[in-house]
Formats: sequence, C-alpha cells, structure tokens
Amino acid sequence: MTLGEKLKQYRAQAGLTQQELADRLFVTRAAVSKWERDLGYPGIDSLRLLAAQMGCTLDELVSEDDVENQRRLENRAAKRMYVCAIACFAVAVVFALLAYFLEEPLWLIGAGCFCAGYLVFAFFARPRWKRLAGNGIYRAAVFVIMLLVVLAITLAGLV
Repeated sequence: MTLGEKLKQYRAQAGLTQQELADRLFVTRAAVSKWERDLGYPGIDSLRLLAAQMGCTLDELVSEDDVENQRRLENRAAKRMYVCAIACFAVAVVFALLAYFLEEPLWLIGAGCFCAGYLVFAFFARPRWKRLAGNGIYRAAVFVIMLLVVLAITLAGLV
C-alpha cells in the first residue's frame, strides 16, 4: 500500500475532507490531493504531522514501496531535465554556428544563454537522491566542461 493510499484511507476513516486534513498539516488542499494520487511526497515535517495524526510511526507510514515510488518519480523528472539539457546544448551550438557563419556576434548572446540553461538542466539531470549522495565532483566537472564550451564558442565567433 502506497503512502497515497494510506493517506486516503486514513482521511476517509477520520471523516475528513482534503481541506480539513490540509489545515491540520498546515499545507494546501492541492498538496494533500497530490500526495493521495502519489504524484508527490510530503516533506519530513509534514510526514511527522501525518504520522501523529494517523497514530503510527514514520516507518509504518512510509513503506519500502513508497521509497521506491519516490525514486521512480525523481528518475523520471531527471530524465526530462536531461532531455532539456541536451536541447539547450543543441540550440547553443546552432546559435554559435549562426554567429560564426553570419559573422554576427550578437548571436553569441543566445548561445551563452542556452549554455547557461544547459548548466541548470544538467545539474538537475541527476535524481535528487544521487545529487545528495555525490561529493560535488560531478557538478564541478559539468561546470568546467561548459566553461570550456562557452570559451570555444566565443573564440569561434570572434575569429
């Protein structure tokens, strides 16, 4: 049984609406709805309040299935970020090529913006649990590579 199913069952047994449960947990009704549909998970503070409301422990509330489901959600989001990062990189290359072949350096502004977008999306292309477990070398490597790409694009545009 997932966290959403447990939450929905508890709410039905207690005779509470989503709004009433949200008020007790100090969150929005939309957040409770999202949790019940297993589209998101509450933060640790909300989990503690939920466990207290339900009269159970955190371990009982969050089973192994919930942890796996959360990882699946994070992996799916990371894949979307990866696709966005690749798209930003491709558009940056197109802008750099336009700047080079049209001999118009203003296109480099677009290339730089999309390189920055690549950096942001590349950072989020790893699931959160992997980013937290890492030691920062991954982020540093991505940053150095992108700096080199931006430098190469800029030099190519000026030549």
